[in-house]
Amino acid sequence: MISTQRFVIMKSKLNQLYLMKLFIAIVQKGSFAGGARSVDVAAAKASKDINYLESSLDTILLSRSTRALNITDAGELFYQSALDIVEMHSQMIDNLAMLKTTISGELRITAPALWGEVVLAPIIIAYRQRFPLVKFTADFSNDIIDIFKENIHIAFRSTNLQDEPYLARFIANDEFVLCASKEYLSSKTMPKTPQHLLELDFITLVNNGSQFDRIDFVHKNQPFHQHLRGELHFNNKQVIYETVKAGLGYAVLPRYLVSKELASNTLVEMLPDYQIKGAAFYALYTQRRKESALINHFIDFVGDSVNA
Repeated sequence: MISTQRFVIMKSKLNQLYLMKLFIAIVQKGSFAGGARSVDVAAAKASKDINYLESSLDTILLSRSTRALNITDAGELFYQSALDIVEMHSQMIDNLAMLKTTISGELRITAPALWGEVVLAPIIIAYRQRFPLVKFTADFSNDIIDIFKENIHIAFRSTNLQDEPYLARFIANDEFVLCASKEYLSSKTMPKTPQHLLELDFITLVNNGSQFDRIDFVHKNQPFHQHLRGELHFNNKQVIYETVKAGLGYAVLPRYLVSKELASNTLVEMLPDYQIKGAAFYALYTQRRKESALINHFIDFVGDSVNA
């Protein structure tokens, strides 16, 4: 069985940190070609370097066949230990840079598509303008990404924390608003209760065949729900937002998306005394990222920007 101490102190002509990064990339991408691209080397060199690594350790780390690439038990131990060492090295570099007041490094982040585009993208731009030595890779997607497997530094999510296996820091409440355009409501009777919404045109979110035609309210500390109906159904909140602005009905939309229109009174909040059940945005990260000065600095920057 390979030991952490053994592969840390072993000597070779190749840079050990590079070999660890290469091995991690190959495992995460599932192929030599994918791993080689991640560390910017040719696939042939990647294969040769892994052979050298295994020879130096006198241990088989990867089981190759024409159809599959599988990690051995020794390879799994090497992989987990290499992840820790590479992350410790990255945090050391980040923290040393912070001591010199030169904030630099790399951040790989993911966020929901709409929140990422509307809220997070401007924050990343502002951060990069202020700290130009920080490199970003941002994935704005509604797919739930395994941040450990995909080697993501920070995942911003609107979530229920009890369902998350990661460490988390609160960013902001994810509030929802029931709203319609001022033009649409000018020819309608403003609803006074959720039941009155049945007389209006509800624009519905659909996702994977499921239609979200129910709103969960809280009124005077009492939760209840109201089923609604409408003739417009979209699987994209941005399209729903545009449809509401066009005066074709009302919808439930994130407050961050409609805040400017609410302030200018082009969109009107309906039933403001009835709170819509929401969640909260958190910055999620793994235990090994906990002490990274760059990660903590960026999360602080996001939190300050969102709540300014």
